[in-house]
Amino acid sequence: MKPLPDTSDWQPKIDRRAALSNTRLQTCRSIEARIRAESDIEKSFNINNFDAGPGIEDIVRGQFRILLPDRYAVTPGVVIEGNGDNCGECDLIVANRFWESLLKYGATNESRRVHIPVEAVYTVIEVKQTLTEDSLDDAMKKLVMYKRLERDRSEYGRLIENHVISAFDRADASLNYRFDAIVGVGCEEGTELELVRRFFKINEALDATHRVNALVILGSGYARYLDESSDGAIRDHLYPESTMEYLNGFPPARVIPSWTPTNQDSLYHFYSDLSHHLTLTVLSFKWQKGRYGKDAKIRGDVYEVELERQSIRQFMLPISDPNRERRTRGN
Repeated sequence: MKPLPDTSDWQPKIDRRAALSNTRLQTCRSIEARIRAESDIEKSFNINNFDAGPGIEDIVRGQFRILLPDRYAVTPGVVIEGNGDNCGECDLIVANRFWESLLKYGATNESRRVHIPVEAVYTVIEVKQTLTEDSLDDAMKKLVMYKRLERDRSEYGRLIENHVISAFDRADASLNYRFDAIVGVGCEEGTELELVRRFFKINEALDATHRVNALVILGSGYARYLDESSDGAIRDHLYPESTMEYLNGFPPARVIPSWTPTNQDSLYHFYSDLSHHLTLTVLSFKWQKGRYGKDAKIRGDVYEVELERQSIRQFMLPISDPNRERRTRGN
């Protein structure tokens, strides 16, 4: 028998360590460059350069489908809440299609007339081909309208979408905070900082729950909130309405509006925060029964059929009401 091999030599290859340790960064750089290049081509055919236009939105959605895991559906559409309120057509919605179906399907896969329940939404992104003060305002308006749609809080003890352990819940935390952003494919040279200041000033005029989380300007930089601890440590502050103490272990001494200038890594920084948000989020579908179909119960009475005698009992209130009364009627 030949001598056994020296298994201590069976180590991972390290000759490509430097390159491969930056694989996601390189992918994001490639996608950012591709979006900007294809945007330039699309812009030459676009009469109104300050709108995203279907072509640009299609490009951005296609690239986000490459970036995000398959469990996250990327689609345009209309987000609605149970009473029928909606935010209008959104450019890019990251939604859960495993636990909740679409409420209304579009004529094609890219139709904007898809209707998505607010409970199923992880993130909404508005896309602008050329970011200006007007297009920034329009994008923020759309996202604030979405953030004002109401949905139930997902308890901190929710392990998966359909199971919660109440003992793990805590009042200062939720698992379905919203993280939404504006992606500007570009802007006029020299206007970046004024747009960033405008972004944060509009946010300051809003309730914390309704603030837009991030602004991405491809080829220029990334604006978002950070927080600073009492000892000077800087950490992510994904959700303006939360102290983030449940994650960071301490409340922030102050929340900082930040701008990271970069000519090729804006998308990577945003994707890092978006991935963090998706990892932290467990959506709640606990009270979906009866929603988005409230009129179904008013088209007749509901009866209990008694099997031992010739009679039925009518429910006076909707069958889902725990305080319902009943009356007995002979048959």
